[in-house]
Amino acid sequence: MMEDALLYLRVSSKGQEDGYSLDAQEKLGFEYAKKHNLNIIKVWRGAESAWGKIERRKFGQMIDYAKKHNNVRHIIFDILDRMTRNDSDKIKIVDLVRSYNKTIHFSRSNKIYSRESSPDDEFMLDIEVAVAKKMSNDISRKTTMGMKEKAEQGIYPSNCPLGYVNNHKTGGIDVDPQAAPLVKELFERIASGSYSLAMMEEEMFAKGLRHKTRHTKIPKTTLYRMVYNPFYYGEFMWGHKMYKGTHTPLVSKELWDKATAMLGNTHRPMSCKKKYAFRGLLRCKVCDCTVLGETQKGHIYYRCSFSKGQHAHKGYIREEELTHTFGNVVKTISISKDFGGWLLDGISQISTQQGQLTENRRKVLQDDYNKTKGKLSKLYDFALEGQLNHDMFAQKERELNNTLQTLQNSLDAMGKDKTEIFGKAHQTIELLSNLSNLYEKADNFEKANILKLVGNYYILDGREIQADFRLPFNHLARFAQEEHQPLEKAIKNLPSIGKVLTEPKGSSFAKWGG
Repeated sequence: MMEDALLYLRVSSKGQEDGYSLDAQEKLGFEYAKKHNLNIIKVWRGAESAWGKIERRKFGQMIDYAKKHNNVRHIIFDILDRMTRNDSDKIKIVDLVRSYNKTIHFSRSNKIYSRESSPDDEFMLDIEVAVAKKMSNDISRKTTMGMKEKAEQGIYPSNCPLGYVNNHKTGGIDVDPQAAPLVKELFERIASGSYSLAMMEEEMFAKGLRHKTRHTKIPKTTLYRMVYNPFYYGEFMWGHKMYKGTHTPLVSKELWDKATAMLGNTHRPMSCKKKYAFRGLLRCKVCDCTVLGETQKGHIYYRCSFSKGQHAHKGYIREEELTHTFGNVVKTISISKDFGGWLLDGISQISTQQGQLTENRRKVLQDDYNKTKGKLSKLYDFALEGQLNHDMFAQKERELNNTLQTLQNSLDAMGKDKTEIFGKAHQTIELLSNLSNLYEKADNFEKANILKLVGNYYILDGREIQADFRLPFNHLARFAQEEHQPLEKAIKNLPSIGKVLTEPKGSSFAKWGG
């Protein structure tokens, strides 16, 4: 009569699950069962870590199944370290043997452990478990060291957050082209102060932002952790230490600071049944509370929410007056199409000149790179001829390789930043040339979107508005104010046409009356 048996197969990592190891274990396990007159009735197959705080789920399922089914007298493993690499799992196996009269088989080594095993057999089992545990600890230590080294190189050594994908071929982290724009939009909306996490939970799901593996709605608790994650502006925490990442940031540090500061603000934007175009866009000058919209006698007004208590200034401003005042804000940072064309010509000239300088610099760097590579080749020749001792060779090789890497990094980055800046300058000028016209033709909700595009936030001071502009609009507003003249004249007075658009200098306040 054939006796029933269980077959347990395991590899140490998910990457091995579909490989030869599991198939080889299964084939050998069935051959072993046939040879020993055993009938395998159930197989556990998968990739699990044999060590860690979380117990191996499938291993636990197999143990429970064996205990509940008296007809199962045998359990087959490939080799001992496929069964266990730790003391806690060994105790469970010993309990199965002694308390439940199970017999343990190892198909590859052709060994058996049962109640009838001699003390010497048990002693050898303990030794093999200890050796497997030592190997597991060594692997864990090397893995930890490898992950730390990876972090030191600026590469996040674990699964990257939403908006990125792990590149298993290069070992690096790439931007997810589908999720990244939505993650950036999340930061922009939170930073504007017009949206709460509860609102974003619904809106981002509607736009297509999903959990990486479950593809479900992302709860606001997870969105909260996302906004506070420094990974998105280019840094990450590993082993209680902050590292500068080599991955592409999705947001600027400035935007990250504003988004996290807005989450720290106890006064959240509130949803309302009736939609008001400029809801949450303004804050009160007196108490910094959100400005709300309400309808009175058929007209829409905006006023302070008085979340911190009533104050003396209780002025209302009608939506029509507010749109006009906002229109003055937009006009102040707008330029004519003719002037926009003049600016684009100037930017193109600067770009051409910069391109020539970049190309000259590239040639110098490439020449240095080739010379350094030649020195490294000669160094290897000297080493092969025995003209250098080991220590001198290792030191010189390290110095030359470091120089090569530095030169290569400079070559890779050459012209990249300037090209991106000039491209953004073109986009900005084209937008400014049509901005005022777009605002005038838009409905109030579209007007609000334009205002969110050019400004971080706006403060209502009676019937006046203070605007904190985003880059580069803050530069344009500041120059117009400082020169006490229209924006076009202020720009023409600059020593460099493109300076206002290519040199970040922080943000500034500008003020307009109704």
